[in-house]
Amino acid sequence: MSTERDAAYAAVDELAQWSDWRPFFEVAAGAPTAPGVYQMRLRDGLIVYVGMAGERRGQGIRGRLSIYRRGKGAVSGFGEAALDRALADAEFIEEHLANVGEGQPARASVWAIDAIRRLDVEVRWTPCETAASALAVETAVVALLRTHGLWNRVANRAIRTPASTRAAVEQPVESDVGGPTTAAALSDELGRDDGGRAIRRTLRQGFPDHVRHTSWDPLTPAHVAYVRSRLRRPRS
Repeated sequence: MSTERDAAYAAVDELAQWSDWRPFFEVAAGAPTAPGVYQMRLRDGLIVYVGMAGERRGQGIRGRLSIYRRGKGAVSGFGEAALDRALADAEFIEEHLANVGEGQPARASVWAIDAIRRLDVEVRWTPCETAASALAVETAVVALLRTHGLWNRVANRAIRTPASTRAAVEQPVESDVGGPTTAAALSDELGRDDGGRAIRRTLRQGFPDHVRHTSWDPLTPAHVAYVRSRLRRPRS
């Protein structure tokens, strides 16, 4: 693993209280029913997917993972990413075509389940209080990992995010002294005396789609979470 990826993974660890990594099919059915964020990784340690779950009729993370576990997510999210890769694997295709030749064709959901089983992924998660806070954490995690092997369709994120949820997560963060959090205020919080220059430099790294030469203020939850994870000094 590269030094940069190691640093990014360490920053993600600091963003929230994550569960232990466990085999997906062993623990998905027992995931929390709260909103939250989940990550998928291969057995070699590469984190390949980050997703979030809203309230989902009270099922939260468990509900989202259940969609993958039951093969119902073949055209979205991690289920689609897994199936895309399975369909590019000649051995996977040949095995399923052999079943067709024997008169035992599988349903699409079985293909989707088998695609995830083929990857032998592990999962971990962190519960959040609301869908908006989950989206903030997900956005910060993706910003940290987007150049380190993620399968997420990062470029389409704004299109897929419901407008109501996007509006909630883009609300400015209140600072400790009242009023919206700015780069300068966050710089003071983190003990820096450069007027926010390090904050803005870090934000450009994590959010490259931001229009250049425009203000970052007021900062959103995703901005604040990302900067804190990268610049907060380790506790002694």
